[in-house]
Amino acid sequence: MDLNISQMMEKNDSFWETEGTKRTLKPVSRTKMRELGLTHANVKMVQTVEELRDSPPNIIIGQAAKQTKFVQNWFKEQKLNKKGKYVMGLGVYQQLHFDLNTGAKILKPAAMKFKNVYKPYTGQELDDGDSILVFRTGGIGDLLFIQPNLIYLKKKYPNCNIKFACGPQYQPMLETWDCIDELLDLPFTIKHLQESKYHMLFEGVIERCKEAETSNAYGLFTNWLGLNLPNEMLLPRQSPKEELVAECKTILDEWGIKEKDFIIMQLRASSPVRTPRPEFWINLINRITDSGMNVMLTDNPRQAEKIDNMIGLLKNKDKVFNFCERSVSLDYTVALTSLAQGAIGTDSAMMHIAASMDVPCYGIYGPFPGWIRLKTYPKADWVDAEKECAPCFIHGHKPCPKAGIDGFSPCYDNINIDEIVNEFKELLND
Repeated sequence: MDLNISQMMEKNDSFWETEGTKRTLKPVSRTKMRELGLTHANVKMVQTVEELRDSPPNIIIGQAAKQTKFVQNWFKEQKLNKKGKYVMGLGVYQQLHFDLNTGAKILKPAAMKFKNVYKPYTGQELDDGDSILVFRTGGIGDLLFIQPNLIYLKKKYPNCNIKFACGPQYQPMLETWDCIDELLDLPFTIKHLQESKYHMLFEGVIERCKEAETSNAYGLFTNWLGLNLPNEMLLPRQSPKEELVAECKTILDEWGIKEKDFIIMQLRASSPVRTPRPEFWINLINRITDSGMNVMLTDNPRQAEKIDNMIGLLKNKDKVFNFCERSVSLDYTVALTSLAQGAIGTDSAMMHIAASMDVPCYGIYGPFPGWIRLKTYPKADWVDAEKECAPCFIHGHKPCPKAGIDGFSPCYDNINIDEIVNEFKELLND
């Protein structure tokens, strides 16, 4: 049986393709929660990370009822083997547990419950050969929030073994991290869970913890692990792949652009609630190109046509370039970013990628204040939305509840574009 999770995703037809569930995920009943080894404490909000430690992780061990193939985010085909046991988040279990077309069951709760085998890492000393399994179901920023802690542990305990499980679409970026010994796909088999001495799990640290509204994400993650690293150590560090840098330089030559003679921009977040409307970007790009800057727009290749359509509406089309078709995987955008003079983006993957390579970055923030994401970066600035309801700290893949018919969050509409351009220029000149 072949499934495509991407076919379960909604599309914002007004402009962007956005990632939200097509299947309505209804609240899970108490009976079903017990079958999955969960309680309703798994989904409630808590005040602090310390309180979160007493709330069981929202993670499932599911057993495959039949062999199934599926694709995550149009990137890689994965397979569940019949009777195999796999570790995954509750949302993924809900999406995959039966076939949308036939209603046939694909997954069922395994007899072994995650809470009974979970061995959290909270700062323990490591011996030679000790293994840590890290897994996070979030996006690019979340993975980079984790990285400084792994750099620290690998330096202190060079003979420990660190496995990192994440969505396969993010793995091209992580392949260059020398603090990781092995990359795994999510979902992953229970074998990896059982073989690891400790588990680093970050489920709920941002999504279900009120402390995330008053703390920088890097500080929150390191405190969750019991490492409590100082701000000066909470900086992600990565290098682009040399062969892709060379390829990007060739592309720049084709377009007549020199290294450090352009800025790179990310216009779309993984959620519509954090994505400004196209008119905002058109006005901002026009102001940036009026000042003489070249602009590279990047996203995945599926966005290329929509980016081309928007470029057609711009004032200075000859200064704006569409990199989407060239960015066949995340490591291409990493490589291009390393060559940029600076980066501008909405909350907030591009900001973290740029900061990890000392490229100045400027963030556009609506539902979240910029400082809780960018405070630790020495070459970063940001603008916060000006709206009575902002920041709202809304997570997930649904549009803002105050959005109009087009689905875009109104909190971005009052941001002063001249302020962004002036502050970004100052950042580049520092």
